[in-house]
Amino acid sequence: MVLKHLSLTNFRNYQETKIDFFNGINIIYGENGAGKTNILEAIYYLALTKSFRTNIERHLIFNKQNMFRIKGEFKDAQGRAFNSSIAYALKEEKRLVVNSQKISKFSDYVGEVPTVLLAPADLNLSQGSPQQRRRFIDLLLCQSHKLYLHHLMQYNRSLKQRNQILQAEKPDTQLLYSWEENLIKNGIEIIRKRKDTVQYLSESVKNFYLSLSNKEDKIKIIYQSNLVGNEIADIESEYRKQFELNRSQEIETGYTKIGPHRDELLFLIKGKPMKTYASQGEHKTFIIALKLAEFFYLQKQRGQAPILLFDDIFGELDANRIQLMLNQLSEFGQVFVTTTSRSFFDKAENFSRPVQYFHVQNGEVFVEAA
Repeated sequence: MVLKHLSLTNFRNYQETKIDFFNGINIIYGENGAGKTNILEAIYYLALTKSFRTNIERHLIFNKQNMFRIKGEFKDAQGRAFNSSIAYALKEEKRLVVNSQKISKFSDYVGEVPTVLLAPADLNLSQGSPQQRRRFIDLLLCQSHKLYLHHLMQYNRSLKQRNQILQAEKPDTQLLYSWEENLIKNGIEIIRKRKDTVQYLSESVKNFYLSLSNKEDKIKIIYQSNLVGNEIADIESEYRKQFELNRSQEIETGYTKIGPHRDELLFLIKGKPMKTYASQGEHKTFIIALKLAEFFYLQKQRGQAPILLFDDIFGELDANRIQLMLNQLSEFGQVFVTTTSRSFFDKAENFSRPVQYFHVQNGEVFVEAA
């Protein structure tokens, strides 16, 4: 997928801006606060119908306006044009239009513009909470498999309902049983897909880590479920067993203890948890390798290269990792990179893709010669 044209109306610090992009490496540079990240946020929002920086839509609206709109013109792997527009207005529902057709269910659209983001916050993925790692794998699978998104939405709805019943003064056990069946049905599919995907990612990350670090450290990712079993029938049996064993305690605490919402991704280096034993450099190299693996997984599943977004990460990396990353970038599809300094890319060698520079100043974008 290639983003050919982006149009912003009242989005962040852009009142009315139109940008033409290249099918190559698009380098967006400027001082902090100029609006570089806002451009990447707009692309991400157009692809996934949400921001990676805030859950509050009104915070995205330009000063004292009452709405914002993002429009994108894309070209897919077959060369077909693909137009998408998303708008939000105060006190109104978000509106998504694709190829002149209004989309009622946003879940039907997610994945049509496959996108991979690497931002400074992602560099804490290997050191942060299990929730962050579950969010990573869920976002990947929601983009790559529409059925997974369906199961995840149904699971979260059932989980919310069951927890509400658990928190009631006198929980209705029959209702509990009913929602438990929904949790089991959808939870099994979530666990199964997560396990298969993590197995693929583990091997891919190991290879990328080696190419980025030139070290043959034993890198591995393991999906750790609180439900024991490899076959679906075994997991289902364990699920029911755990619900029976924990129901009384869950009624006391008011929340569901069992299921994929409590599972974990273990990142290992030399057989030990990265969170405890890896250096800062090893953490950063691992996360970059993970994001590259995410890119190729999406490409394989969607049949086209995702849009790759790098938001101001080069200030977090040393010169060697910058050089290795730059060499990797030239092999991918369309790439967007934000940075405070254009000089970061003076070391770029042998780029096989065209490079275009965009200078951002106070909410204005100027195209510069490469």
